[in-house]
Amino acid sequence: MVIGKIADTYGLNQELKVLAYLPPKEWKRIRKVYFKKRGGDYVPFELEKLRPHGEKWVLIKIKGVQSQEDAIRFLGAKVFLPKENLPKRKKDEYYFFELEGLEVRSQEGKVLGRVDRLSSDKDRVYLEINDGKVIIPFIKEFVLEVKPEEGYLVINSLLEELF
Repeated sequence: MVIGKIADTYGLNQELKVLAYLPPKEWKRIRKVYFKKRGGDYVPFELEKLRPHGEKWVLIKIKGVQSQEDAIRFLGAKVFLPKENLPKRKKDEYYFFELEGLEVRSQEGKVLGRVDRLSSDKDRVYLEINDGKVIIPFIKEFVLEVKPEEGYLVINSLLEELF
């Protein structure tokens, strides 16, 4: 599962600035990651150092990276973690990958569309449905049930007029 993207180098210590798709606090227990560039293979790396950097960023130092030139070659790579190594989530919490692709149903069972992707801002996560034509906040008043193992979620029927 992709957990971030390497956006830049940082400082003089060959650290990499990663846009974190997992909350930065969830990275604390991660010791090994995989990098992958488009068309390339998954390449494992051990983390020498890791620290949060604001609300959406993590700074990492990879073991064996000794120069700025070594660090630069990772720019643009996605950072992956095997699903079995993901931090445990609390009840009623979901990873984005668990929600993407779910069918969207009304309370009456009418199929309204599919979750194409998720986006977020500082305060909230949003479901983008039907190629982004409909965007709704992922809050309990709007999303009443989530059944990823069954392939769907149920939204409040009051939102049906958006579709």
